Amino acid sequence: MRKEILLPAVAAAGGVVGFAFRRWELATAFEADTGLPIDGAPATMALIVLSVVMAVVLALLCRGKYPAFTGYDQAFQAKGNTAYATAGILSAFLLLAAAALLVYEFLQAGPDRVYTNLLVAALALAAGFCVMGTVQNNFKGLGRGKLNFTLLLPAYACCVWLIAAYQVRAGDPVQLDYVFELFAIIASLLGLYFHAAFAFTKGRPFWAVLFALLGIYFSITTLADGHELGFTLLYAFAIVYLAVSAITLLYNAGRPELPAQAENDTNDTTEGTPDEP
Repeated sequence: MRKEILLPAVAAAGGVVGFAFRRWELATAFEADTGLPIDGAPATMALIVLSVVMAVVLALLCRGKYPAFTGYDQAFQAKGNTAYATAGILSAFLLLAAAALLVYEFLQAGPDRVYTNLLVAALALAAGFCVMGTVQNNFKGLGRGKLNFTLLLPAYACCVWLIAAYQVRAGDPVQLDYVFELFAIIASLLGLYFHAAFAFTKGRPFWAVLFALLGIYFSITTLADGHELGFTLLYAFAIVYLAVSAITLLYNAGRPELPAQAENDTNDTTEGTPDEP
């Protein structure tokens, strides 16, 4: 099976299992009267083991030689690919819908309002239009990816989303209440960052694919936590957009007409995080 099919399928399947384990954990791994976690709860141990296994398996599957992409437009070209365009536009609409719902939920929250959520909504709105432009660029082959700072808007939205999520949870002494939520946002943020890095000649295919797949896995897993609808749509955006981006990158990496990269990702994984684009 080709990598562009196998890897996202493994990440999604793992996320479905993680979702089931998380539901099991929420139902059985916390004391009913105090809400404190039960030491050694089978559900918690199963979910931790699954997450470690998924990280290792996905890292191993992502290894290999990648072409020496000349930039974002070559790495994410999808000219005439209607499936790509459909999924990409869907992800953009998920962002726009999330922005609208976050504003609505903010207005309904009363004294419990989290004002950072308004900033998340504003960035999600801007990122939604940026994603539309990105999808149009890749679908039509416009060649506008080089030094395109709009590619960073979804990552910036995730940065503020991470702050807003932690702001709400900072007073919670039970990290298991929200740790998978944070993992999902962090993995999605890194996936979006490494995808955007191709526009600044700093693309790292291994890391871009790995964090995209981890973002998919953790985003599906944390849906079991029952988030507000606005944030649920943000996770849905992450799942769809990271999946379609990873599939496109892996497909282009497997095209025989692209030159083979001299060094494989065994070396790439030791280079560390690239400089800021």
